[in-house]
Amino acid sequence: MDGLNGLPHVSVSKLGRYLTGTPALRKRLIHAQKHPPAPQYLRYPEAAQAITDFLCRGQDEATLRQHQHRMATTVYEDPFEAHRAQLCIEALEHYRALHPHLGLHGLVASEVGQEPPPLEMAGVSIRVWPQVVLQSVDRHGDNRVGVLKLYFSKHHPLEERSGQYIATLLQAFAEQHLSLLGPIEPRLVRVVDVFAGREFLPPRARSRRLQDLHLACEEIAARWPLQ
Repeated sequence: MDGLNGLPHVSVSKLGRYLTGTPALRKRLIHAQKHPPAPQYLRYPEAAQAITDFLCRGQDEATLRQHQHRMATTVYEDPFEAHRAQLCIEALEHYRALHPHLGLHGLVASEVGQEPPPLEMAGVSIRVWPQVVLQSVDRHGDNRVGVLKLYFSKHHPLEERSGQYIATLLQAFAEQHLSLLGPIEPRLVRVVDVFAGREFLPPRARSRRLQDLHLACEEIAARWPLQ
């Protein structure tokens, strides 16, 4: 039993794939969310932390190099850990090439933390888990707020629709949990597919996508006891 006490839950990345998946894939995704692998088998937490440090500490490329050097020179007794370190080093190389095109310079970045609250929708807890809060000041001197979510997958790049669904959920998360910091600025809400070298922002037309997400969560909640 996990921290959500077995209640219906899904990660934001898997929900994005769920919306565009075949019936068979949707069934597998629900089963995988109900019976997740042990945390130590997640493949990219070190890469996510390295990029978070980089963004929150002045976007100095030396920060990424230091993380890469540490992982490259560490001796791992477990072959899985050694393989994971190599994947993370590769992910950081991809992010280094992508970063200059993201337009994040001049923004204030701060770490979200390890366990941000979920986004609740139609009986399902959506684990959005953005890595970074982004803030800027508009021409009137008012604070504007957004969030950045990193997506890692070498073999399952985000499709356009999946990326927009995830960005829509990120904006909903920011509106639900971060509005005290200031108005949410959609242009500061980013989903970054590290290996594909792409970013996704929330689409302007959100109503239909929010309805799709609501219906998908209803379906997940209904199927959850059967998995």
